[in-house]
Parts: sequence; structure tokens; C-alpha cells
Amino acid sequence: MTRDFHRPTKKNGQSKLAQSLTAISALNPGLTMIVGQYSPMTLYVQAVIVQVVAKQSADLPIPMPDFKSVICFFRNTPRKLEQLRGVHKLLGLSALITDDFKLAYREASRELDWTSPAAIATLSLGNEERKYSCLVLQQPTGTTPDIDGLLHLRRAAESANAHVILLCPDVAHEAKTSGIPNELFIATPCEPNPGFDEAFVLSCPELASPLNPGSGKVLCSVRLGDDGLETEITPYVADDLKTRLMAILKANEWSLEEIGQLVGLNKSNVSRKLRMVSGTVPDGWDDDMLAEWLEACDLDPIEDEDSSAVDSGDADDDDDDDDGEHQSDDWAADDDEDDGNDLDDLDRAKPVAPASRNEGSVRISVCEAVSEIVCCVNSILIQAPARPPEAPPVEAGTQGSTPVILCPHGWAV
Repeated sequence: MTRDFHRPTKKNGQSKLAQSLTAISALNPGLTMIVGQYSPMTLYVQAVIVQVVAKQSADLPIPMPDFKSVICFFRNTPRKLEQLRGVHKLLGLSALITDDFKLAYREASRELDWTSPAAIATLSLGNEERKYSCLVLQQPTGTTPDIDGLLHLRRAAESANAHVILLCPDVAHEAKTSGIPNELFIATPCEPNPGFDEAFVLSCPELASPLNPGSGKVLCSVRLGDDGLETEITPYVADDLKTRLMAILKANEWSLEEIGQLVGLNKSNVSRKLRMVSGTVPDGWDDDMLAEWLEACDLDPIEDEDSSAVDSGDADDDDDDDDGEHQSDDWAADDDEDDGNDLDDLDRAKPVAPASRNEGSVRISVCEAVSEIVCCVNSILIQAPARPPEAPPVEAGTQGSTPVILCPHGWAV
């Protein structure tokens, strides 16, 4: 498939999801839970949340408010804390530390369940310094939060007008726990965009809409760079990478037929997949970025029209040369194998044109006549008697005045 990429790209505006986010109020004070089956990438989810909270950005489905201070608590064994410090330095979280942002490491005999009464007491949510602050906590993987502890955390956070963000990896979205927090997010691992290592979808169930699958969702793609964790948060389009590519091409003014030819689908299937999808063209979209997406989707690269035409012309010339070489080789083989019996090859140095239809008919008639003659001669020879009937042998001599000659079989001649 070929396509001209030199036409101007459609100017990108603010996406529909981004426009809708501007009308959503900031995160409510109280308890915020992040549940879902994301234990293999808990560190990435935690790092993204910490980055967003530290920068107080509006990239998530619900914007972050202005916090007076942010404290991330980590209570674990000394060996685990030592490992966490190294990981946080690698992810670049240590570089975010300021007077208003802190990473608090506290030693304990084991990783704390933050819904236990003893753990809640260490947070000191009743102190004046905790007001208008944000506390980021993480539950042990797979530990089901205690219902009473969750209610205690919520009431304490609401009283201090503070925000408690509790990450609960491998905790399912269930009614008995999901109805307790003031805000709820679900993290779901998915396929990353080209150039990134991992990705997950962060969604807010209360913002879901049947008219827009991307409502209340964002795609968080991450990769490790030289300066720490690099994060790209974009509006949600689809879980699979190929549908995201089709949405980008549609936003870039590709026709449904062109998109279908590229991804191997007919026009109606492309229309159905993109019916409720709203995509945007990424910044810096060019031929190289498109080739990267095609490779990630296991699709054939797009060839330029000029180069494809030149390649086809060269291929035709090569085919002509090959045909000439093969033809000369065939002639040489025919000359070597010529035994002089073929009517088309008698006394010739070069091949002659094939016989016409009339000449071929004449040859067939002659062959049929010769075959009939041979059959008649064979029939006569078979039917001829071995000797004349009742022909007595005659002695050599004369009969009357006619001389008699005896053949070797004793017949009179």
C-alpha cells in the first residue's frame, strides 16, 4: 500500500476527554482508593500517582487539588526499606523531594496493613499539620482491607480536610469495599504505546458513560529513562494497540477505506470499531512515528509511490533479462538434444516459428496415411500361406519346353 504523506496534517485541538475534564471538580477530601489487578506493576502505578500528586496536575480523570503538603509513607522491614530507597531513586521519585513533598521511611517488623487501628494511629491525622495535606499509602499486595479500618480512615481524613490515597493492588472492585471511599480509581494493565515499557488504564467508575467508552479513563504509559521514570498520560482510546492506530489515522484525515487496507479490515469493520472512539493525532506525528506504530502492530510498512514505481520498473527489466537468458539456454538445450527426426528442427541453426494450423493438419494426415499402409502390409504378411496348397515337389529339370527352377523350399519357380 502506498500513500502520500506530504499533505498538511490536521491541526490538533483539545480532545473531547480533555475538554470534559476541565468541567470536573478536583479530588474530594477524605479517602481515595486505587484497586485492581495490577500487582506486577505496583511500583509503576505508585510512581505515577506520586508524580501526579507532587505536581498537582490535572492529567488524571479527576484533577488533583492544591495540597499544603504531600507525604508518602513506607513502613516495612529494614531490608525492604533499603530496597525501596534504591527503587525510588531509580524511578526519580527522590528528586521530587522538597519542603512540601517528603518520602517517609519507617522501620517495622513487617509491612503494615494501613487499615489496622495501630497503623492508623501512626498517621496522626488529628494533628493540625495534617490539615489540607495528602498522605499516600500502599496496602500489602493481596491484603483485603478491613472494613472498619477503611471507615476510620475516611472519617479521620474528612475531619482534617485531608486526602488519604490508599493503593490496594490485587483488590477487586467489589461493592463491599468500593462503596466506602470518597473517590475510587481502578488500575488495569494494558498494552503500551510504541516506545514505552508498560502501561495501565486508570479509570473512575463514577465518570463512566455508555455513550463514550473513554469517559473517565486515561492511558498511562511508562518507561525508564536516564533521569528516572518517563510518563505519558493520554486520553483513553482502546485497550488494543491496533484500534488506537486506526483512531489516530482517522483523526489525521485518512479515509475508512485507506485505514482498512492498511490494517487488513474491510470498510464496515473499521467503521464499527471507530464508531464510538475519539482519537487525537500525537504531537510530532510523522512518517517515522507511523512506521514505529506499524511495526508495533505487526503490520506491513507503507512504501512511497515513487520508490514503488521505480522498484516495479527495475523488477520488469530484471524479468525481461531473465526471460532472455532462459530463452537462450532453452534454445541451446534444444540444439544439443536434436537428433534430426523432428520436422521443426531439420537443418536449422535457429528456432523457427511454430507451424500454422493448416501445416499441422497436413502433417497429421500424412502420418495417418503411413500408419494405414503399414497396417495393410502387416495384414497381408499375416494372412499369406506358408506354402501353396497341394503343391508337390518337382525335381529339377524341365517340364516340356519350360525350364524349372527350384527354390530352397522346393517350390517351382
